[in-house]
Amino acid sequence: MTRGSKRASIIHRYCVILNVVLFFVIINAHAQQQTEDSEHASHHPEAANGPIVAASTDSPPLANQVKGQPGNANAMMGPGMAKGMDKMMEKMGAPKPKDLYPTLMRMQSTTPEQRDSILGKASARMQQGSEQLTTGFESLARAAAVDDYTQMQVAVETVKEGIAHFDSGLAAKRAIQDGQDPRRVALTWFKSQMNLLPSSPVNDSSTLFGMTPFHTAVMLVLLIFTVVMVYVYGFKMRRAAALLEELRSTETASASAPTKQTSPNEIPTNAPVGTDAVLIPATAHVLPSTTMSPRKGVYSGSMQVTGIFHETHDVKTFRLASADGQVIPFSFEPGQFVTFTLTIDGVEKPVKRSYTIASSPTEQYYFEVTIKREEFGVVSRHMHDVVNVGDTLSIKAPGGKFYFNGQDASSVVLISGGVGITPMMSAVRYLTTTCWDGDIYFLFCTRTSNDFIFEQELKYLQARHPRLKVLVSMTQADGTSWMGPQGRFSSALINEFVPDIALKTAHICGPPAMMDATKDILSELGMPEANIKTEAFGGASPKKTATKTEVAPNTPVNNTRQVRFSLSNAQAQAGTDETVLDVADGLDVDIENSCRAGSCGSCKVKLLRGDVDMEVDDGLEPEDRVSGYILACQAIPKTDVEVEA
Repeated sequence: MTRGSKRASIIHRYCVILNVVLFFVIINAHAQQQTEDSEHASHHPEAANGPIVAASTDSPPLANQVKGQPGNANAMMGPGMAKGMDKMMEKMGAPKPKDLYPTLMRMQSTTPEQRDSILGKASARMQQGSEQLTTGFESLARAAAVDDYTQMQVAVETVKEGIAHFDSGLAAKRAIQDGQDPRRVALTWFKSQMNLLPSSPVNDSSTLFGMTPFHTAVMLVLLIFTVVMVYVYGFKMRRAAALLEELRSTETASASAPTKQTSPNEIPTNAPVGTDAVLIPATAHVLPSTTMSPRKGVYSGSMQVTGIFHETHDVKTFRLASADGQVIPFSFEPGQFVTFTLTIDGVEKPVKRSYTIASSPTEQYYFEVTIKREEFGVVSRHMHDVVNVGDTLSIKAPGGKFYFNGQDASSVVLISGGVGITPMMSAVRYLTTTCWDGDIYFLFCTRTSNDFIFEQELKYLQARHPRLKVLVSMTQADGTSWMGPQGRFSSALINEFVPDIALKTAHICGPPAMMDATKDILSELGMPEANIKTEAFGGASPKKTATKTEVAPNTPVNNTRQVRFSLSNAQAQAGTDETVLDVADGLDVDIENSCRAGSCGSCKVKLLRGDVDMEVDDGLEPEDRVSGYILACQAIPKTDVEVEA
C-alpha cells in the first residue's frame, strides 16, 4: 500500500468515527428534549395528554369506558393491556422494559417503599445502558480501525440499545422524583417510543432556518470542512499545472539548445539495451519524428555486435549497440548508412566500407546492417567469416542523403533489387511503426525465393498495414514453386501496380544496370526526374591503377592531367577516367573515403586550382560547392589540378 493510500484510509476511518459520534450526540440531544417535554407535560396534563390521561374521581364506570366513552387512564389501563403493550413494544424494536414500566402501569399511587424500588430499577436500567454504551463505542473503534463494516453495524446497534436503556431509566427516575403519577409516567414513556409526543413549540429566536443552535453549529462545521477540502484540492491542481508547465518549458529549452558533439566516452545513458531476438516490430504506434531526436550530429566511435541473424544462405544481419547497454549515441533517417573502419588480416591499411542501416530509426537501443557475402568482397567476407557476437567495431554514422521519412509526401514508391532492399526496409519499418497515413508501394526484384531477404517480415507487415502494397518479381524462377511475376520490372507491370505513378515520388536502390533501366521506365510513365532518387548499394571498388611516378609540375604526358596534393607534397598524372582518389591511392596519399559512389561525402577535399568533372555530387552540401570542395571519388580532372590533401 502506498503512503497516499494509507493516508486516505486513516482519514476515512476518522471520518466514519466522527460521523457516528455526531449522530449519537444528535440522538442524545433529541432524548434530552423528550425528557424536557415529559416534565412539561407532567405540569400540564390537560395539554400534554388530553382527556385520555385526565384523572377524575367522577369518571364513569369501567364498563361505560370500555364501550367507548371517555374516561381516565387508570380505568383504561388494566394488567392485560399493560402486558399487551409490552409485547407490542418488543415487536416494534423497543428494548424490553422487564418489570419497570409494567410495574408503573399497575400502580395507582406509590408508597415510599415502592418509590425506592422503582428508583432502584431505574438506576439499574441507567447502569445497564451506560455499560452497553461503553461496550458499543469500544467495539465501534476497533471495527473502524480495521474497516470491519459488519462489526461497525453491530456496535451501532449496541450503542442504540444502550441509549434506549439509559433514556428509559432516566425518564422513570426523573418522573418519580418529581412526584408524577406512575401510570402517567409509563404512558408518557410509551408515547415517546411510539413518537406520539407533541413536538416542542418552535422558538423563532433560537432557530435559524428551522434548525436549533446545535444543528446550526454542526452544519457550520461541515460547511467549513467542505470549503477547506475544496481549497486544498484546488491548490493541488494548481501546483500540478505549474509542474507540468515547468516540464514543458524544460523540454522546449532542451530541444532548442545546440546539440553537443558526442565523443566515444560520452555516450548518453538513458535505458538498458533491448533484446536481440525479435526482428519484426511488435506494435505500430505513433512515435516522434527522428528530426526531434536530441542525438544529432555524426558519431565516431566503437559499437558492440550484440546479435547476428541469418537472412538467406549468403546474407546476414548484424545488430550493433552501445557496449554499456545505453541508447545508441546518434540518430538517423530511414535509408542513411554507417561507415565501418576494419582492420583485416592481409590488408596493409584499415579498410573503410559503408553499409545502409536496415533497422528503423525508432529502435533507439540498437541499429542493424544487412550484408551479402560477396565472393571477392574483402569486407563482406570479413564480416561473415570473422566477426562474432561480442566483437567491437569502429564506426562513423550517420551518412548519406538517400532516405525517406514520410515528410512532405502522401505516397511513395520504393523499388529495389537484391541487397538494395536494405534502405527500403528501413523506410518500411519506420513508416509502419509510426503508422504513416500514406500509401507505400514496395517493389522488389530478386533471383529466386531462396534470395528473398526479409520475406516473412514483409508478409507480416503487409498483413498488418493495408496501406503497404508489395510486388515481388523473380528473375530465375523457372523450376521453382514461385507463382508470382517473373523477370525484371517492365513498364506495364509498374504502371498496373502503381496508380497515378506520374504524381508520386520514387526511391530506387540496386545494381547500376537495374537502376538505370527503372529510371528510364519511370520517366516514360511521366514521373519527373526530380522525383526519382537513386543510390547504388555497397560502394564501388577502387580502380586498380599502376604506381604513379612523380614528375615535374605542369609536364603533360600524352592526354593526361597533373594532380598535385598540397599537404602531402606529392603529385602524379591522372589517366583517362581516373579520379583524384584513384591518383591518391597510387601515391599512398591518405584521403578518407567510404562509399566511392559520391553519396557519403567522406572523401570531400578542397580544390585549390584547376577544374574537374563529377558525375555524382550528392555528398556535397550547397555551401561546400560554394567553398570549392569536390568529391575525390567522383572528381575526374579536366585540367591540371591541385587539391588540399
